[in-house]
Amino acid sequence: MTMEAQESPAENNIISKNRLEALVDGVFAFAMTLLVVGLSVPDIPKADAAVELPKHIATMFPELLSFVIAFLVLASFWIVHHEHFHYLRSVNGWVLWLNIFILIFVVLVPFSTNLSGDYPHVPIAPFIFHLNMLALGTLFLLQWQYIIRRPALLVAPVHPGRVQDAVMERFSVILAAVSGMILLYLGVNFSTMYMYGVFPCAIRILIWYLHRKQAPRSGAAA
Repeated sequence: MTMEAQESPAENNIISKNRLEALVDGVFAFAMTLLVVGLSVPDIPKADAAVELPKHIATMFPELLSFVIAFLVLASFWIVHHEHFHYLRSVNGWVLWLNIFILIFVVLVPFSTNLSGDYPHVPIAPFIFHLNMLALGTLFLLQWQYIIRRPALLVAPVHPGRVQDAVMERFSVILAAVSGMILLYLGVNFSTMYMYGVFPCAIRILIWYLHRKQAPRSGAAA
């Protein structure tokens, strides 16, 4: 007898799926809003504001870059979570606790983002941000792998093509985080935050290319 068959309805419904989604949505909304707190407005006398304010805004570029990247990464993780729960009919204890650990690192994002933005030239600061992203990427990948292997929890089986694409998409954040850490170790003199634009875009282009390459074969088979 398989593990899926052994799971009881009571175990699968340890908590309402909708209630867990509401918690996750609330935490994501709070973390994404809290990111902007790190963008502090300087206290400049009005007489000097015309001269000093543009200078201060120019020095805020690392903080603004960290804010935008962190916001977009959190938004992409929220979309990923929405997809996971789109396929789920119910949740069990494993799904619940995976979500709890995911939320731990979601609420840490404002801290690691502010740290990286305030001290971009101190390697430990962006390293902590990359570590935060690595933890989130790994947990979401683990959650996806767990979900697709539990038919008892699913509304319907996930298409094999989507399974492969989703693994590549989730793995792109892991690649970005690891690459950022390696670049920091090598002492690069540019922001390693760009990795979170480079790798996800590269993976999506690769997925598009693979789909386009497979399309003629599908047409020929038909």
